[in-house]
Amino acid sequence: IQADIEQPYEAAELAQTTLDDLEQPFVLEHQEVRLRATIGITLFPEDGDNTEKLLQKAEQTMTLAKSRSRNRYQFYIASVDSEMRRRRELQKHLREALARNELHLVYQPVFDSHTGEPVGAEALLRWTHPTGGQTALLSFIPLAEETGLIVPIGAWVLHRACADAVQWPRPLRVCVNLSAMQLRSRHLVDEVRRVLAVTGLPAARLEFELTETALATEGGLVTETLQGLRALGVGLALDDFGTGFSSLAYLQRFRFDRLKIDRSFVQSLADPAEETPRALVGAILGLADALGLPCTAEGGETTQQRVALTQLGCGSLQGYLLARPMPVAALADLLAQPPGAGQPARPAAPRSPVPAAASA
Repeated sequence: IQADIEQPYEAAELAQTTLDDLEQPFVLEHQEVRLRATIGITLFPEDGDNTEKLLQKAEQTMTLAKSRSRNRYQFYIASVDSEMRRRRELQKHLREALARNELHLVYQPVFDSHTGEPVGAEALLRWTHPTGGQTALLSFIPLAEETGLIVPIGAWVLHRACADAVQWPRPLRVCVNLSAMQLRSRHLVDEVRRVLAVTGLPAARLEFELTETALATEGGLVTETLQGLRALGVGLALDDFGTGFSSLAYLQRFRFDRLKIDRSFVQSLADPAEETPRALVGAILGLADALGLPCTAEGGETTQQRVALTQLGCGSLQGYLLARPMPVAALADLLAQPPGAGQPARPAAPRSPVPAAASA
């Protein structure tokens, strides 16, 4: 409670100071820890004339701010009420989506950068809303995580992806994303074991993609879960590599089978005159090579990006230039083609060495 202020900017200054103070790193049991917060702000008497109204609207504002972008403050505005009603309605429909068969998967192929042959596919969740049609992924996945619905939805995605992959014309790997809440579940390893047994998919063909956000809750249970998954024989990939605070620390702490270079690095390769993006990608690839980890680059949309990634030695590529996410039937048709049929040609330019500065 901040008293005796004359202008809203004073509340904003206090909120930002609080965020800055909380974000200062500290050591807990020999590990560096950072805190982040999201703050909802209401003003008396504009937003409410009693404590109950002010706190309720502040909490709504904070919840909405968290769903959009964490580590920030947000003032209450009138549209928050309508937005919260929309979110409650969306949550209601999402709870019913599984029972109504409104969820489905599409698959985006991953290609070998040299041969142009598909080497796997990432399973991507889609939801056809009963009244709103195709619902944007970013609008319902955070809601599913906040409400805990991501656990049953994630279990459905895992089973569906494994069942589909068994039917593919080629025995390629299928990549499935794991959320932070799934990773913290004590039943995940048993669930994966059961799904592999029921569907008949070999464990070596399943690869889980983990973001730094999911690993940020690292503790004994998460470590035990990752060890259990590895014992089953499934692969582990570190997704969005290079975008977080502790990517290198996670490489040291956990064993991964693959790195996925974040699309932000790939998109910056569009301009061949820019040397910094090429050096950064080269550094990531050099690190992965030193660790014996294959790399997949995601988000490739131009020929220049594909050529640059291949020259730098990236082993596999994923992006709209090569293939957009497609239904499982279309993926089966793609995999049924004989090797080399209709696949992107290998760039003619030879692979250039990783820049010395980047290697260092």
